Amino acid sequence: MWQKTVVIIFLFIIFALLQNSFFAHFSIFGATPNLVFILFFLLVFFAKKETNYQIIYLSVIAGILLDIFSYAYLGPSIVSLLIGGFLLKKAQSMLKSGRDSYPFTYYLPLFLIFFAIYEICFLGFNLGIIAEIIYNMVFASAFFYVYKRWIKYTA
Repeated sequence: MWQKTVVIIFLFIIFALLQNSFFAHFSIFGATPNLVFILFFLLVFFAKKETNYQIIYLSVIAGILLDIFSYAYLGPSIVSLLIGGFLLKKAQSMLKSGRDSYPFTYYLPLFLIFFAIYEICFLGFNLGIIAEIIYNMVFASAFFYVYKRWIKYTA
């Protein structure tokens, strides 16, 4: 069990470094992919409902990394990801599907809503946010299919 936690922390660190070093050079209208948020959302989306402790430690790890690499104080990302993670699980349980409990038709709208709220809370609303949302939705969609294939492969 602890190996999974170490791998998740390592993935968050790698994604934070990629987001702030490599992908910073590939900005479109000033928008860069927020890989840490995408990984957080993906892990919370695919987490089992009864694992509330996992949402807490995922939000702490992702929030610390987002706050370290941003201009904000340490803490706002942790709190917003914690609230967003629990709201995501609540919305996901309300939208529960029969056969496939993780459909893409639930993932993309929920990602759009939560990422837009996260960005508007921290950056305010401007036209660059629209480009950022679209850019991150492309990466989130790709990560969804890769993660879902990986789950099928390992299960």
